[in-house]
Amino acid sequence: MASELLAQAVFVDGKFPQSFPFFGVERRGAPVTAFTRIDDRPIDVRTSVTTPDIVVVLDAGLLQRIPVTNGLRAGGILLVNTPKPPEGLLEAGPFLVSTVDATRIALEHGLGSSTLPIVNTAVLGAFARASGVVSLDAVREAIDSFSPARRADNCAAASDGFDAVRTAPMGPTPPAGSAPPHPSTFPRVDGPVATISSDVIHTADWRTLTPRITLAKCTRCNFCWKFCPDDAIEFDAAGFPVIRTDYCKGCGICAAECPPRAIEMRAEA
Repeated sequence: MASELLAQAVFVDGKFPQSFPFFGVERRGAPVTAFTRIDDRPIDVRTSVTTPDIVVVLDAGLLQRIPVTNGLRAGGILLVNTPKPPEGLLEAGPFLVSTVDATRIALEHGLGSSTLPIVNTAVLGAFARASGVVSLDAVREAIDSFSPARRADNCAAASDGFDAVRTAPMGPTPPAGSAPPHPSTFPRVDGPVATISSDVIHTADWRTLTPRITLAKCTRCNFCWKFCPDDAIEFDAAGFPVIRTDYCKGCGICAAECPPRAIEMRAEA
């Protein structure tokens, strides 16, 4: 939705956009990538973007698992939704790092919940400020025309995101002749995956939300274990469930199926 609204906004500004998503693993809890191209002329290319000028990360937990700056052009921009300052957020490179606490802004405007805040519009406002590629007025017009709900709140979140951006100085340029890592949308396990035991392959790299169990509410009904598609739940000596975080992909099925609602999905720290 963020990439589609951005495309609509730049169209309002008189430019040519192209927007499309990429679903690496079609299941709940897996990271999703979306691409937006912007030009002053009609766009003929129809491939994924492998050397972006700007990378936007809506969930800072992905920084620990996915090399988000792979392929980012020198002089580009990395925009991250996080309350942390941009300085020292990750290893400095030949690009600007901008941050915005879009989660806080979304919650202040009642967009989503504490566990699943809807940060798209706040991030789009921050994008307008950090990049200069699109105007805030165009972003607000696109939201007002195409946002599926809460248009006034979403427009206000975009304005707050625009005002709340922080940017760190650009890092050093790599030595001449050094090539950037090959761009990769999701981390991949080396080797013959089909023949390696699941005890060896840790699949938690997909997770952006983690189930947290409140034992005081748990009745030890074992529903979470029965419905977990990844065998990511085991039991302690007292019979209470324990999440195997090396294998949990954050799909949220255990929380949805828990009769006493003892499981809550929380964002990765």
